[in-house]
Amino acid sequence: MIVSKPYIISKIRQCTPTVTSFTFKAEDGTSIDFVPGMFAMVEYRNESTGEKISRAFSIANAPPTSTLEFLISLIHGKFTSKLDTAKVNDKYYISAPYGQFKFDVHNEGKLLFLAGGTGIAPFMSMIRQIESIKAETDCKILYSVKFPDEIIEKDELERFKQDLGVETIVTVTRPKEGDNWTGETGHADAEMIQKHVPDFKDRVSYICGPPAFVKALKVALVGLGVDEKKIKAEMWGE
Repeated sequence: MIVSKPYIISKIRQCTPTVTSFTFKAEDGTSIDFVPGMFAMVEYRNESTGEKISRAFSIANAPPTSTLEFLISLIHGKFTSKLDTAKVNDKYYISAPYGQFKFDVHNEGKLLFLAGGTGIAPFMSMIRQIESIKAETDCKILYSVKFPDEIIEKDELERFKQDLGVETIVTVTRPKEGDNWTGETGHADAEMIQKHVPDFKDRVSYICGPPAFVKALKVALVGLGVDEKKIKAEMWGE
């Protein structure tokens, strides 16, 4: 049975102008094991008013761990407005792990990760596990962001290419004059997959991001002849 336990914010780090990394440490110091790709329920509690708000977030760090990292877009929603003013040592309640978007590093073979925005989070968990256990994994990432400065964990993704051979192809959907962006532009689609990952049919494809992104890429992969059994998807509300 999964229970909700108190966690303390141990680190807050700005990743992009709109996305912040929050690391929570279990108050009792215990570790949690999970499969990369899974998510946690994070709950804010106001002890004086009795207010409780919770939301699901993909876990971004690798298991097992006594800390949980989340990559969160602070859109000033009902829950994220609480995090917008959160400080180190603030207490939240977390229950985990949940979900069927699971990654088996030993049995998946060649991989294609398709991420939209903060949908990169579960893939960070997966690649960090690949790195931590020194797995020999053939993996490519197609990553869609609105603007060039919204590439989450850009330096780490570049390091993954150098150290692990994990190539990330970024496409910017809303390029502006003055961005000096020379990479792909527009929404990730079948043509982009064929261009950058010609052996896509040989890979297990994981998709994570907003509903429209996930649905469009599932349709694209099926249209390209990919077996639906080789497509795994996780979507979240915008």
